[in-house]
Amino acid sequence: MNLKEAFSAEFKPIPPYNFELTMRKPAGWWWSTPDEVYESGACWTLTRFNSELLGLKIWSTGTARKPKILCTIYSKTDVSDSEKKEIKCMLKRALKTEEDLCEFYELAKKDDILEGVVKDLCGMHTVGWPELFPALILAVTLQMAPMKRSNQMMDFLITEFGDRATFEGKTMRYWPSTKTIAQVSTEELMSKAKLGYRAKNLKAIAETLNQGFPSIDELSLMPAEDARRALLTLRGIGDYSAELVMPRMGFPLDVWSAKIFNVLFQGKKPSEPREVIPALRKIAEKRWNGWVGYAFVYILNDLPKLSQRFGVDFTKF
Repeated sequence: MNLKEAFSAEFKPIPPYNFELTMRKPAGWWWSTPDEVYESGACWTLTRFNSELLGLKIWSTGTARKPKILCTIYSKTDVSDSEKKEIKCMLKRALKTEEDLCEFYELAKKDDILEGVVKDLCGMHTVGWPELFPALILAVTLQMAPMKRSNQMMDFLITEFGDRATFEGKTMRYWPSTKTIAQVSTEELMSKAKLGYRAKNLKAIAETLNQGFPSIDELSLMPAEDARRALLTLRGIGDYSAELVMPRMGFPLDVWSAKIFNVLFQGKKPSEPREVIPALRKIAEKRWNGWVGYAFVYILNDLPKLSQRFGVDFTKF
């Protein structure tokens, strides 16, 4: 599928806003699709809007203290004025351009863990998912699996059932749609995407979203607990998965990250990492209040320097 230029948008985020750290996290995670390209300070990626693929080229023409972001949007079909407005709102939310981090940085100044981390990563924003289903795919494939296995499942899903588009000479794959996954048999998902028991869950989620479920934009307008409760109604989505997907991310601890935070909070590795997760979450919520999601992302993106400060090699946990 070839996409043509549809329109452009400009955003002026609340400073500080470091575009490179925000779009290309030090830990290596992509924003919208694993195939997206980041080079020469610009990001080429895909998303889906109203069931149609959009190509996005996003780049910065400002600085962390005086940020300005430009985005060119590509589409197969013409985009109406009302759709342009909705797409701009989606991008503002997903890029977190209107999120003020001043309160987080004030909190960090008094915190012996975060103080150095925010200096290292000043201006980094968490960003959000442009659409909901890819976030749920990530959550499902991360469940009870090492990272290598999760990456394998995601790659098979995109290759076997996803979409592909070309714009500005770049061709990339994008996540399968809810319509596609709802029409595929559980057996085919198990055999071609190697999902195992997760196949039933992902198919059920796709069917629920097709029948009517709040979009990620709608979830972002809800109180956090209401958004969480809505996500927990989806088959196979528990506390950990909901924390990953929520528009304002929570504290999604797994076995690996529980080891890191137990050392940071308690000074030692836990003998049973899974069992200490509830206690660690309580400590984090009390310590960082509404900024637990930011604390989580900042810490996991600064592990090499945290290792030097604490004398523990967190990168090998």
